[in-house]
Amino acid sequence: MIKFDKMNKSLGTFKLKNLSLEINNGEYFVILGPSGAGKTIILELLAGLLKPDSGELTGLSIHKTALIYQDYMLFPHMNVRDNIAYGLKVRKTPKEKITTTVKNIAEQLEISDLLDRDTLNLSGGEKQRVSIARASVINPEVYLLDEPTAALDINTRNKILKTFSDIHKEKNATFIHVTHNFEEALFLADKIAVVNNGELIQIGTPEEIFDHPESKFVADFVGFDNSFCGSIKDSSFSPKNDPETTFHVSAEDSERSHIAFKADDVILSNNKFESSARNSFHGTVESINKKLSLSEVTVKVNDTLITSLITHDSLKEMKIFVGEPIWVTFKSSAVKVFPY
Repeated sequence: MIKFDKMNKSLGTFKLKNLSLEINNGEYFVILGPSGAGKTIILELLAGLLKPDSGELTGLSIHKTALIYQDYMLFPHMNVRDNIAYGLKVRKTPKEKITTTVKNIAEQLEISDLLDRDTLNLSGGEKQRVSIARASVINPEVYLLDEPTAALDINTRNKILKTFSDIHKEKNATFIHVTHNFEEALFLADKIAVVNNGELIQIGTPEEIFDHPESKFVADFVGFDNSFCGSIKDSSFSPKNDPETTFHVSAEDSERSHIAFKADDVILSNNKFESSARNSFHGTVESINKKLSLSEVTVKVNDTLITSLITHDSLKEMKIFVGEPIWVTFKSSAVKVFPY
């Protein structure tokens, strides 16, 4: 087990504050947070590139660790073959074994035809596969990944993510993956730690993080599009600037509360939707924002804007247009309540 115990590190004005977390052997652990949250500093502490000001790191051997950066960090004066073989040569591995090992990993990552190529002439995806191969040939117990797909197009990124997943399952190594990308976290993680401003905000399984956030920050960060401040009385929430609209919530009375719910928990209908949901409102379509696979529809209910996600086909079938009347419905159980 890798363990951070009350780790502190100051770099300029940034401070990593009293970080404590545990990462189990063989776990795919994702550190998730916005830019500037401290994710890369955590990774560089793990890699031994930085020393903590205080606190302790245990359960990790630097000599059995491989670090993969988002900008690949390949040696420009070496071809692909020599880049992959570098770690084996440093460990004074016999030449015959180096040849066999490089050949096998190149075949596995489908880069055999690149072995004699100059690294400067590779695409981003090819460079990242070479970087993965260079890390994998030394059979590390721990992979440290610093936003490894940030510079890749979506199709290449998905292939690289599948490669990480396959290597993790095959080698049963520990993966510690830094990212701000939700899809990566959901696809890969056994466990996620959300960090912000140098602090650990929440740690849990992907389901716990994305479906049961414990704070306003995590809810906002992971995509709870509908977010309101206000008060709760007798299970009714009133938004601060719209007393005419009240949401039914499962929470105790509070003069200052914050609520949030996901856009994909909001159902749109041309007529009032008959269901057990306690929240149903008639409003007007304020805007429609078409995304890759879904449309984001924002509805104005009195002075409150509620956002829903709907398929493009449903948008057409329901004949939803800006300025037209629409019903929005969602369950009170979908609403998360936090201190304000």
